[in-house]
Amino acid sequence: MQLPMKVIIPTAFRKHTDGKKNIDVTGSNVGDVISGLIQAYPNLRDSLYTPADELVQFVGVFVNEKNIRDLEGVNTSVDDRDELLLVPAIAGG
Repeated sequence: MQLPMKVIIPTAFRKHTDGKKNIDVTGSNVGDVISGLIQAYPNLRDSLYTPADELVQFVGVFVNEKNIRDLEGVNTSVDDRDELLLVPAIAGG
């Protein structure tokens, strides 16, 4: 039986998660976890995926402080000891 892992929700996305900062989601890889998160909070989809079902470029996804783009992308394996962090890019100058 798989245990849920913690997903840390940034302030910018909390309007889609009823203000929750952390959400427990079950999955064996990052894609499963994000799918579970979107299933629970459908309004997050447009913030995380393009119309072509690819992760948007301006949101970083980290597993234990490691960018999934440097790992195996959405196929990066996870377990209940891991934390998934979503980090939206901040523009400014």
